[in-house]
Amino acid sequence: MEYVATFSSTHKVLKAEKILKERAIPFKLYPSPKALIAPAQCGLVIACDEENLTAMEETLAGAKIKPRAIYRKSSEGEYVKM
Repeated sequence: MEYVATFSSTHKVLKAEKILKERAIPFKLYPSPKALIAPAQCGLVIACDEENLTAMEETLAGAKIKPRAIYRKSSEGEYVKM
C-alpha cells in the first residue's frame, strides 16, 4: 500500500526529500495527483510504502517538517486522508 505526503510549499518538500535521502529512507518524489492538488499547495508529493511510513513520519517530525496531509492510496486508486 502506498502513502502520499503533501506539502504547503516546494521548499518544504525539497527539504523533506534531502533529509529522507540522508537517512536512507526509501521514498518517491513525483508530481501531485490531480485529486490532491489544492490551492496554496506544492505540486510535488513524497510517497512511501507502508513499511517505511513510520520512519518517514518520525524523521520529518524530528526535522520539524510537517506535511500538510498524509493520504493512503486505495487499491481503487482513490486517496484517503489519514
